[in-house]
Amino acid sequence: MVMKRIICIMSLAVLACGVATAQNTAYKAVVGTYVDASGALAVSDPSTQVAVDLVIEKEQTIVGPYARYAQKYLNMRGSLVDKSVYTLREVKLSLAGADDLSAAEIPAATVVETSYMGSATEFPKVLPDRMSSSAQSEEEAAANAASAIFSIRKHRMDLITGEAGENVFGAGLKDALEALDAREQEYLELFFGKRVVTTTVERVIVPMAEGVQSYAVARISASAGMVSADAKDGEAVTLLVTPSGKSRLSSIVETDPKNKAAVKVRVADPSTCTVTVGDKVMTSVVLPVFEMGRTAYITDTSSR
Repeated sequence: MVMKRIICIMSLAVLACGVATAQNTAYKAVVGTYVDASGALAVSDPSTQVAVDLVIEKEQTIVGPYARYAQKYLNMRGSLVDKSVYTLREVKLSLAGADDLSAAEIPAATVVETSYMGSATEFPKVLPDRMSSSAQSEEEAAANAASAIFSIRKHRMDLITGEAGENVFGAGLKDALEALDAREQEYLELFFGKRVVTTTVERVIVPMAEGVQSYAVARISASAGMVSADAKDGEAVTLLVTPSGKSRLSSIVETDPKNKAAVKVRVADPSTCTVTVGDKVMTSVVLPVFEMGRTAYITDTSSR
């Protein structure tokens, strides 16, 4: 007879149909050796893995090439230091299957975009204030860019008030104003830099251990984002698992272990899973956890 080993993990399908009623539903799985539907001898080891999804926002400030002249020509201070700030915006919890572990080992594809006109994370190599081939100092270029900003604003006001003539109206006026806005934004970024906000999701798989109620998931650093749980920087992200004890009150019909028809099963406990960051509670849900449950013997074979 063919023998195969099955690690029995609570599947997402079970989660979807039962978490809402986890307090009065018995989640169970066979423990040990049994014959499956295909007639093969299998070994089941019920266990639970919790997927902790961390939604992290990165706010990146990129200094403009004329930042030090912003106060002089525009009477406003521009940022003089490039920096990135990471913030944990949300945490989601779910049950994880074996496929999640293998998928996590495959790095995500990366796309590198390059252009002489620049991108969201860099300034163009050909700056918008360069109108001639004449050599000019950085301060002269900044002064010309500031003059262009004021010229755009005057032209915009002339269009709005009709001072520019009656040939621009309706959809044409809307397009002209949008073009001026985009052009002004290009100039302003030369002084005040770019602000780029990106959001990523980092998944951490946490295997449950019998009797353990606190798990160090990771740490969130304002300067580096998600770092390992043993890092010194950042706030600790902790998963707390509080058993309800209701697995012992489940309505499953038990039998004598000596009964030849007895099947050994593990009954999951509907446990409250809470994620904290420092002293702040980010989320709390009820999930069936085998490691917080109990072992029972039944004659019901539907769990095989």
